[in-house]
Amino acid sequence: MLTNRYRRIACSDITVLRDERQRTDLVLDDLLPSIKARGVIQPIVVTEDLVLVCGERRLAASIKLGLHDIPARFASELDPIELQIIELEENLKRKDLSWEDQTRAIVRIHSLYHKLDPEWTQKQTADSIGLATSTVSMMIGVGTAALAGNERIAKATGWRQAHNTLAREVQRKNDTILADLTESITRPQGALAPPPVESIITADFTQWAPLYNGPLFNFLHCDFPFGISIHTSDQGNSDSYGGYEDDPNVYWELLESLATNENRILSSSAHMMFWFSMKYYCETRDFFSHRLPEWTLEDFPLVWLKSDNKGILPDPKRGPRRIYETCFIASRGDRLIVRAVANAYAAPTGTKSHQSEKPEPVLRHFMQMFVDEHSRILDPTAGSGSSLRAAESLGAAFVFGLEKNEEFAENARTALRNFRTLRAISK
Repeated sequence: MLTNRYRRIACSDITVLRDERQRTDLVLDDLLPSIKARGVIQPIVVTEDLVLVCGERRLAASIKLGLHDIPARFASELDPIELQIIELEENLKRKDLSWEDQTRAIVRIHSLYHKLDPEWTQKQTADSIGLATSTVSMMIGVGTAALAGNERIAKATGWRQAHNTLAREVQRKNDTILADLTESITRPQGALAPPPVESIITADFTQWAPLYNGPLFNFLHCDFPFGISIHTSDQGNSDSYGGYEDDPNVYWELLESLATNENRILSSSAHMMFWFSMKYYCETRDFFSHRLPEWTLEDFPLVWLKSDNKGILPDPKRGPRRIYETCFIASRGDRLIVRAVANAYAAPTGTKSHQSEKPEPVLRHFMQMFVDEHSRILDPTAGSGSSLRAAESLGAAFVFGLEKNEEFAENARTALRNFRTLRAISK
């Protein structure tokens, strides 16, 4: 803290050069009760000619309260650390100061005070700059994260948004640690097992899930066959991409396998993206309600609008072309998201390597809500592997996919290897 050497100077003797002051509007409401009750605790700073250097709000509040004098320090008596504090505190008064510079300045001010006094608290820093202790605490957290190079913080538009992002990040990390700790007790062998060596394997989810005994996944991307018999439709282009069985029985069998094996494959703190056909909107919601009751399903699904207007036209004489696809968001264990994004995204279908492939830009847009360095990704019907590539681009801890068709699986593995090579070269 600043040294206790100060003198009391009559308020009327101090000169305030209004034209040179950066602060034009003085808000004193938060200071008046404190100064009325305890007086001015932090001395103002003046030059040898009694021109104010910093502390205008404290001086103005003292004059308004009718105080005769005020504790003051002379700038010539201050050591380099104290002068840095003065400069930083004065900079905080600038109205054009960005929230990033504001939070960094507060971190620096608190650090400098702490150098002078190891027992200095955030409350004392808050009192010295005229902010609430809770505000200073949040801003120190944000500023520290920003100085450490947190990329998500850097994308925020204000310090409160940055604080909320940081709070979610910390909570997600803690939820992951707690879930892992719990699962290491309830299923020690599986919880301690390393991630699968191969990122994409050739396997049928309904046969793989009952036998799985590895680390639990906390993000599930489900793009099951929709059960709308697309493989029998001329508009499905099965001949071009290689068809896959899309009977209703396949859809419900996969869902039943998910419900039966959820605790074997999924963490108690997890998110799910579940693509579905609007034909089965109500039935799918009912299934989640009865067979997956621990999962909270959002009422409003995610929507991919195909901006190239491609889609199925069931009856050209009686109805429209269906150019959007829908995806439920589900959460387990009240897991927080990484950040909020729009629940609809427009993008073309692009060049497909699989009949029902979701473009990476679409998946990346939606997945940025859920995927970070704490995410362990499972796609039980990986198809082209675009979901795994999107998740890796967002920094997932590891990704794992199943694909029962060997040709699709090999193509997906090749695409993932190429993706990783390009990422490594670009770094």
